[in-house]
Amino acid sequence: MSRVALVTGAARGIGRATVDRFLAEGWDVVGVDLQEPEAPFEGGKFRTLDIADPGAVEDLFASWDRAPGRLDALVNNAAVQICKPLVEMTLEEWDRLMATNLRAVFLMVRAAYPWLKAARGAIVNVSSVHAVATSKGIAAYAASKGGLVALTRAMGIEFAEDGVRANAILPGAVDTDMLRDGLSRG
Repeated sequence: MSRVALVTGAARGIGRATVDRFLAEGWDVVGVDLQEPEAPFEGGKFRTLDIADPGAVEDLFASWDRAPGRLDALVNNAAVQICKPLVEMTLEEWDRLMATNLRAVFLMVRAAYPWLKAARGAIVNVSSVHAVATSKGIAAYAASKGGLVALTRAMGIEFAEDGVRANAILPGAVDTDMLRDGLSRG
């Protein structure tokens, strides 16, 4: 039986590159994103999904036993970045960013955990260099990614006894639509 990976934010950028790598290594892949993929999702399954919506996440896993039936790796990559001074950010923008970048990771891990535990699987949370070294106009994003690093450390401690690994990666600048959008805003 093939190993199975679930990747959030899978339509483009780091998420899409992650999907393509898993597929090249022979994994079965389920990718989720709010947006449709820019290129055909050949060899994997794609689902449009808002991972910040608890009901949508529950629905995703409600039929997981039937297909694909197992989960070896969960890559929490989806993110929102809003570049503006903190005091100019609206509460709605703050809440949307935190819901996608932090709460959604909790929702995905909580729902996926039975399958990850059964497979003694791995969780990879995509944080950012902004978690440890940030810049002007990106405070909310930095706070969400710093929180993700702390959450990942706690997961590693809590899940170790079940053989589930949790790690965070903190990429720097990667040529993605998110980076280009942020740079164009100042």
